Amino acid sequence: MEKSYGIEAARAQLGDLADHARTTGEVIALTRHGRTVAVIGPADTVRPAQGVQVTLHFPHMEWTVHMPVMPRKGEVIDWQDPDHGNARWQVTEVEYTVYPDEPGPIDIMVDPADEDARQQVTEK
Repeated sequence: MEKSYGIEAARAQLGDLADHARTTGEVIALTRHGRTVAVIGPADTVRPAQGVQVTLHFPHMEWTVHMPVMPRKGEVIDWQDPDHGNARWQVTEVEYTVYPDEPGPIDIMVDPADEDARQQVTEK
């Protein structure tokens, strides 16, 4: 069995690919336009991506942090400022750049979503 399959071609063979991965221990890449977009492998060998690095752009500062998932516009982030405590921030914009062979930057713009956050902005 091949080590990679185009994602469209793999649709019809998904059951066979999963059985092959389970019985042989091999990991099979699913590709789109020649780039791996997902893998099929034994559950104990394939690990999901462990979050994403983003830069949070607050009105008064920036922080680069590791988040479990990329937030969407309109979602609220609970943020613990090391100097000022907890506050809630609403995601107003998500910008990212895609590069072919490396991760690109992810910028998340946020605005105050509660009184604690508004106070932090006025203190700076």
